[in-house]
Amino acid sequence: MQRHELNFLEFLQSFRRGELLRQADAHLTKVVTAMRETGQDGEITIKLPLKFNKAMQIEITPKISSKAPDPAMGTGIYFADDDGNLTRRDPNQLDIEDEIERRRAAE
Repeated sequence: MQRHELNFLEFLQSFRRGELLRQADAHLTKVVTAMRETGQDGEITIKLPLKFNKAMQIEITPKISSKAPDPAMGTGIYFADDDGNLTRRDPNQLDIEDEIERRRAAE
């Protein structure tokens, strides 16, 4: 006799012909890749809300979310000039090219 009831694993595997597992797998790959790149923790959440519809059938609409760690951006060092603009050069320090040019002009 054929069995029709599903256990939890069978339900996950069969939902929308495997779409739930495909999406969960994509989230897992994204999170694990980010974890390896950053050395930080990640998270995957699968919610399975169940509700009765008007015909008293059970409707399940899974929701998968993930939190992949963000790679650190690092720090950038800049200076502000007198007009409030950012620059990589310290406006209070002579540049070596400017000094060479000044010496050449003085000769």
